[in-house]
Amino acid sequence: MTTVEPTTTTTAATAATAAAAPSALTAAVLRAVPRETSPYWFSGWPDTEAALLDAVFSARASYGGPTTGVRGVVSAWRTHRHGATDDVAAFAACDGDGLAELLGNRQRVPGNSTTKAAAVIAAAAALTAVGVRGAADVANTEPIRRAVVDVPGLGNRTWLCFLGSLGIDTPENDALVATFLGDVTETVGEFDASNVGDALAAIAAELDLDVATVRHAIWRHQRTVSGRRSPAPPRAA
Repeated sequence: MTTVEPTTTTTAATAATAAAAPSALTAAVLRAVPRETSPYWFSGWPDTEAALLDAVFSARASYGGPTTGVRGVVSAWRTHRHGATDDVAAFAACDGDGLAELLGNRQRVPGNSTTKAAAVIAAAAALTAVGVRGAADVANTEPIRRAVVDVPGLGNRTWLCFLGSLGIDTPENDALVATFLGDVTETVGEFDASNVGDALAAIAAELDLDVATVRHAIWRHQRTVSGRRSPAPPRAA
């Protein structure tokens, strides 16, 4: 009986296929958040104006694609500002009605107290008052949080979305990522703040993406499907 040895080409192809096969974790993530159809596979926004628009306009709204929904709102504003969208004081000087008209969006905040555009401008003014000039000044602190959540129609969910859009980690947003990973792998309780970072790094390496993009896609998906309002942190005495 003649034995046929595998050719170099066949061996190389088999090895390449094995190398390209995603791990069970990565495969589970991609089933839940397909890269081909999900709008969440990007790293978030590097600037405060885009992140604030995203956080406010994503309430009770479709996230959309690059030119529709919430992303369409951000795209329209960035185009208007020629990409220079990290000046909170300049943003605060805008007119709410004018912004709504420019964006072609007069949606109102939860509670219907005002338009989302007017709420964005009010939040920008409040952020300016506590010393936020751009993304480098944003941190998960109580004064900055209050600048956002004290605007009528906004709240802690808006605040956490603002931070998440800027790529700023919080215990609440990490918990969403951990919950997602546990759900898609059916291993509830296996993932928490201590190992989420390692899991995201492994997924990112397999997909040849940066960790920020993977984190944003998972966090945004879980935030949307859960519809959960995270509890506000305790007030300072």
